[in-house]
Amino acid sequence: MRSKATANQVDEYLRHLAPEKQPLAQEVRRIIKSAVAHLEENIRWDKACYFFYGPVCYFSPSRSGIHLGFFRGKELHDPSRRLVSRNGQTPHIKIRTLDDIDEEYFADLVREAVHLNQN
Repeated sequence: MRSKATANQVDEYLRHLAPEKQPLAQEVRRIIKSAVAHLEENIRWDKACYFFYGPVCYFSPSRSGIHLGFFRGKELHDPSRRLVSRNGQTPHIKIRTLDDIDEEYFADLVREAVHLNQN
């Protein structure tokens, strides 16, 4: 049985990120939570993951920033073609600076991913 992470566990996860990655992760977390309020937030696979009828999305640190990934990313409508995947990786968006964050676009992807899990 999966144990639900508390907000404190996710907060702790964020505190352990490199200082330059923390604002990126905090903003992505805010967008995910505001896009779909009823997502379950967990720490799984060493990532902050979000679930609703299965895994929806995650964020995790990368060498140069963070990744916002979508477990069913290959099925998402991605008109800006920001989702990348190579060597079997889960499709994700590379975020290196706050300027890379597009709140409306990211929220739309989260909502679409939730919709895929509901159907």
